[in-house]
Amino acid sequence: MGDAGAGRGPARRGPRRVVLRWADALAGDELRRLVDRRVQVALEAREGASAPAPAAPAPARPASAPRRGTRESLDAHAARPWLAAGASVPTRVQSPELRALRRAHPYTGPVLVQAGAGRPAWMWFDEDDLVAAVSFWFGPNAYESLSTAVFGALAPTAGTVLDVGAHTGIFSLVAGASGPDVVVHAFEVVERIARRTRTNVRISGLADRVHVHAVGVSSEPGVMTLHHNDAVPLATGSSFERFADRDAARGAATTQVEVTTLDTWWADTGRPRVGLLKIDVERHEGAVLAGARTFLDAEQPVLLAEVLSRDDLARLYGLLGERGYTRAWHVDDDAGRAYPVAPDLTYATGAPYAYARYHNVLFVAERDDSAVEEAFARLGAVAEGPAA
Repeated sequence: MGDAGAGRGPARRGPRRVVLRWADALAGDELRRLVDRRVQVALEAREGASAPAPAAPAPARPASAPRRGTRESLDAHAARPWLAAGASVPTRVQSPELRALRRAHPYTGPVLVQAGAGRPAWMWFDEDDLVAAVSFWFGPNAYESLSTAVFGALAPTAGTVLDVGAHTGIFSLVAGASGPDVVVHAFEVVERIARRTRTNVRISGLADRVHVHAVGVSSEPGVMTLHHNDAVPLATGSSFERFADRDAARGAATTQVEVTTLDTWWADTGRPRVGLLKIDVERHEGAVLAGARTFLDAEQPVLLAEVLSRDDLARLYGLLGERGYTRAWHVDDDAGRAYPVAPDLTYATGAPYAYARYHNVLFVAERDDSAVEEAFARLGAVAEGPAA
C-alpha cells in the first residue's frame, strides 16, 4: 500500500542500513533517552490545554525540499496538522496533503505507538512503513485505533498471543506492552519486514516476551510461492494468493519461502495456552485455518481477522463456526464502534451486514463472548449496527 520508500536509489540505502543496525543494537531504555525532540514537542503541544487550530498542510516542493534536521523540517514535524490520539484516519493516509508533507519533510527516527491508555511502544521509521507513518503524522493511537485497543485489552489474560501476518508488529507490540505475563509469537514471512519487526520489539524493550518468526503460515508445512512487491521495502499486502492488480504493479515479485502450520507450531512448542490470535494474510485465511484445526478445537482463542469482502466474512464465519465460534464483531475503526454480527450475517438491528471497505472482525467462542463484550463496553464502542 502507498508510496512509502518509492524512488529510493541503491546509493541511499547503505547509510540507512547502518542506522538501523545501530538501532537494533540499542536497548529500549537507551533509545528512549535518545528520542528525537521533534516527537516530544509535538506530543506536549497536543496535550496542552488550548490547542491551536490545525495548520494548513505544507505544499509539496520536490525541487527544493529541506534537508532532514533543518529548522523548517523540525517545525513541520512538531506541528503535524492532524496529530490527534485515539482517532483512525484511513481516508487521509494516502491523501495528497499527507504525501506532500512527507515528501517535503521526511522523518527518520523512533515513532511512539500506543493502544488506548496502554503502555506505549516504539517503531523505527525511515519513511518506509505505512503503519509508523500513520502513527507519526496522526498520533500514537491512530492506526486501527479500536482494533488495537481491544486487542491490547484482551491480551493481558490471554497467556500466549499469536500474530499471523505481523508486518512491522503493531499488534505484537500492543499485546507485549499490555502486561508482563504475556508471551507473543509474531509470524512475518517477508524477511526484511521481520527484521524491522525485531528492531521495533527491541527498541520497545519487549524482547523478553515478543518473539518474531520469519516464516509463513498455511495449511501444510513446506515451501510456497509468496507474492510481494520489491519497489516498496516494507510494503503491506504480501500474500500466498494472487491478485491481478498487485501482479501488474511496479515491483511485483515472487519468492519461495518456508511455511508451517499452527497445528505444527503449537505441538512443537508444547501446546501452550493461547487466548488471542490475529490473522492478516490477505485472503489466505482459509488455508491458515485448515492447518489449525486441532489447535483451534483445543484452544478456541479470540480471533481478530481482516476481511476484504462480504464473501470473505461469510467464508470465515462458516469455517470458524465448525470450530465452535458462535459470534463475530464488525470492528469499525473509522467510527470507533463494534457491531455484533450473527452467523446469518445480520446485525442486532436486523439489518444485513454491510461491507464498505476492508476492516477487522473479531470472532468469539461462547465462553469468551461476555469478556469481549465487556472489553468493547469499557472502550465505549458497543453499538447494535452502523448508521444507515
